[in-house]
Amino acid sequence: MKLSILTLLLTLFVVSITTAQKDDKRKSTSGTVTGPAEGVVYALPQTGIRVYVKATRERYVHGPFSNYAQKMLGIDNVSSTDADRWNMDEIKIEVFSEPDPDQVHKAMGQAAKLVSLTESGIMAGINSAIKNQEPAIQTSSFLMKNPDKQVKYTDLSIWSFYSPIDSTRRVKMVSKSQEQKAAEAAETIFNLRNSRFSLLTNADDEPLPDGKSFEVMTEELGKMEENYVALFVGKSTKQSHEFSFDFVPGQKTVKGEVIFRYSDERGVLPKSDLSGRPIVIDVTKAENLAARQTSLSASENPNAGKSGLYYRMPGMSEIRIMDGATQLAGARAPIAQFGTIAPIPEDLLDGTFKMEFFPTTGAVKSITENKIN
Repeated sequence: MKLSILTLLLTLFVVSITTAQKDDKRKSTSGTVTGPAEGVVYALPQTGIRVYVKATRERYVHGPFSNYAQKMLGIDNVSSTDADRWNMDEIKIEVFSEPDPDQVHKAMGQAAKLVSLTESGIMAGINSAIKNQEPAIQTSSFLMKNPDKQVKYTDLSIWSFYSPIDSTRRVKMVSKSQEQKAAEAAETIFNLRNSRFSLLTNADDEPLPDGKSFEVMTEELGKMEENYVALFVGKSTKQSHEFSFDFVPGQKTVKGEVIFRYSDERGVLPKSDLSGRPIVIDVTKAENLAARQTSLSASENPNAGKSGLYYRMPGMSEIRIMDGATQLAGARAPIAQFGTIAPIPEDLLDGTFKMEFFPTTGAVKSITENKIN
C-alpha cells in the first residue's frame, strides 16, 4: 500500500516538472505566454533545362501504276512501297525553375512576415510586392496523325470499263486491267504535254485568250498532268511536329544523359522507346566559379541564418545536345544548383529594405531601401 502511494507521488512530481518545462518554452522574453514558434515554409529554386524539337515528317505513298513508270514514261527508280522519312529542323534550349526538394526552409520571426513567394512556393522577394506569373505547363504529345488517310488516288481513267466486241452474245461491261489503265494514263500525259506546248507556242497560230484566261488554262493543264504523273511516281505529304523534353541536372556535371530518342523512319521518340538512337544532353559545371562563390559566401556573424532566409548564387554551365559525335545544339546558362547557398544578412531583415530574387535561379535581383515619407 505504501509502495503504491509512493509511486503515485513520484508520477505527479514528474508530470509537474514536464508541465513547467512546457510553460517555460511558451514564455517569451517579455514574460507573456505565446504559442509554438511558427514560420513560413518556402523553397529555393532549382533550374531545369527544356529542349524544344521541331521535326518534319514526310510520308511517301507509291502510285498505283508505279510498276509501269519505266516502261511507259521512262522514269527510273520509282519506289513501289510506302515510306516515312523524318528530319529534325530545329532544336532550342531554354531554362525553367521548380522548387528544389533538398532546399526547403522555414522563415522565422519578423522575417516570416516579409517574404513573397511564387505560385509554386519559391522565394521571390522580401518586404516587396512581387507579381509573378509562372510559365504554363509544357505538353509533349507523341500522337501522330496517319498521313495515309490524307493521300488518295482517284481513278483518272476516262472509262473504267469497256465493252468487247462479240456478236454472239450480249454486250458485257468488262473492267480494264491495271496495265490498260496505266497505258491510258500515260497516253493522256503525252496528250496534255502536247496541248500545253501548243498553247504556249501558239502552234495553231490562232488568237490567244486574254492574260488571265491564258494563265488559268496553262495552270489547269499543269495540274492535270501532275495528277496523272503521280499515278506512276507517287505522292508525298509533309507534316510539321513540335516536341519538348525537360531535364533537371543535379549539383554536378552531367554527361551522356538520354533526353529523347530519334529514328529516321519513326521520328522523335520518348527515351523509353529503344527503337530510336539516343539523343543525349551534356551539362558541364563551371567549377572555378563555384569554388570562388563558396570561399566568399561564409559569414562570420554568429546570428547568420537565424531568420531561416537564404538565397542562391547560381553557377554557370555549358549545355550541349548530342547525336553521337554530332552536336545538334548548344548554350551557356546559369544553373541554380551548380552554385552556392548563403544566408541573407540579418541587417537587411528589419523591414527597412526591399529585396527581389530571380525565381529561375534564386539569385538576388535587387536590394533597395524602403523609403518612408
